[in-house]
Amino acid sequence: MQFKTVESNDALPRMDDILQSLDAPEFGSVMDRMIDGVIILDADGLVRTLNSTAIHLNGLENASVIGRSYDDLLAESTLDWSESLDEVTAQRKREFIALSDSGRSILVSVRYLRDTVGDATLTIMFLRDLQVFDHLRRTATGVSGGNVFKFLSDRDIGPDFDAQRHLSKDVDRMILRGTRSLHQGARLLLMGESGSGKTELAKYLHRSVGTREEAFIHVNCGAIPDSLFESEMFGYEKGAFTGALQTGKRGLIESAEGGTLFLDEIGEIPLSSQAKLLKFLEDGIVQRVGGRVGKKVNARIISATNRNLWQLVAENQFRRDLYYRLAVITLEVTPLREQHDLIDHLIDHFVSAANRMRKPDLTIADDCRTNLKEYPFPGNIRELHNLIQHLSVVADDTATAEHLPAHVCEPQDTDIPSSVTKSPEPIAASRPLKEQVRVFERQLIDRAITRLGSKRKAARALGVDIGTIVRKTQHGEQIS
Repeated sequence: MQFKTVESNDALPRMDDILQSLDAPEFGSVMDRMIDGVIILDADGLVRTLNSTAIHLNGLENASVIGRSYDDLLAESTLDWSESLDEVTAQRKREFIALSDSGRSILVSVRYLRDTVGDATLTIMFLRDLQVFDHLRRTATGVSGGNVFKFLSDRDIGPDFDAQRHLSKDVDRMILRGTRSLHQGARLLLMGESGSGKTELAKYLHRSVGTREEAFIHVNCGAIPDSLFESEMFGYEKGAFTGALQTGKRGLIESAEGGTLFLDEIGEIPLSSQAKLLKFLEDGIVQRVGGRVGKKVNARIISATNRNLWQLVAENQFRRDLYYRLAVITLEVTPLREQHDLIDHLIDHFVSAANRMRKPDLTIADDCRTNLKEYPFPGNIRELHNLIQHLSVVADDTATAEHLPAHVCEPQDTDIPSSVTKSPEPIAASRPLKEQVRVFERQLIDRAITRLGSKRKAARALGVDIGTIVRKTQHGEQIS
């Protein structure tokens, strides 16, 4: 992002002293005690500092964005910063609302400090959780009492994988293999449906094999335009292209040095960009755009997708050599509907997290819990989390089945969707029985694949192994 300067009369002297003070430990201690989040950018648009509240409001793991560009902060944040880009670039003083991925409203105020000639030297962004602020206002005026909400810096609502390992052999085996793989330097591919917890698992594995100081760089591959892929992933040197920062920019791969690079939605990378990533995976060398010398980067590599990469390979949408570079070890994250032993634990875990932000505490009635346990959760763990948040809002102290959305309480078809099992096309009665069975069977398989999106999901729905589906779609053999 290229920042421009504007004329102003509110210039401040001794800007060098102000800049030096940002690096003082005392300044950081004061910042971390502020209720609001604070982000400070320098004249080149680099994140100079941010406090712990800003880290949590943006859904970041740590302060690894310090020293990196404002664009990097936008890419890693879970807030919707779409309104801020033009305003901050143009350096206009204003307020706007950034929405979190859970629907909370964050008021962002943007202000500037300028030097004696009016050039903006610091951009200061204040972030305020309006739900927390409203509670504080009502408490201060005596309208309500009790600590209904806690600040984000006091919250920890991530999954408790340590408890899940004791409850689920699948989870225990998955974590054991994942940590063993990373300890041995093997690249890890996480496969599973959307909302099944791949990102949280990647974070857990990172923390299990590393330290808190090591960077965890989460890259949403599907969110990077093809035209920006190389500059975002590999960075660029000063003056590499029009609009480049004068200081150059470190890429996301380089930022993961010594830590973990998490390539989320890896199946969404355009084919034209896959060769660029493949070269790094082959030799570990990063060469910035406009640079002449490459740099060796040592980082753990975890990738994740909810798509069938092997099917994409067969359709020439994903490079076979890239697949083999990423999938040294493949872990399939089991969907929630197949992990009944975890549902009670997750309900209690999310209710406990919700109770940190409300009074009185929420309890789940038996009929409500029964409906939740019988629901197939097409949205997996993310959907369960959202449902508990829904109950926390609509119920006073006890959530009953009446508080659940209507679709959760409706009878569920947990076998094969009706669109898969509806009657196939008519078959000529003159054909031999075996041939009619084979045609009927193939139609059923084709409908399942079309409806569910992959052969693996079709195999689960039809109660056969993936090898059977692959064989029958190739040779039309009869299911035994």
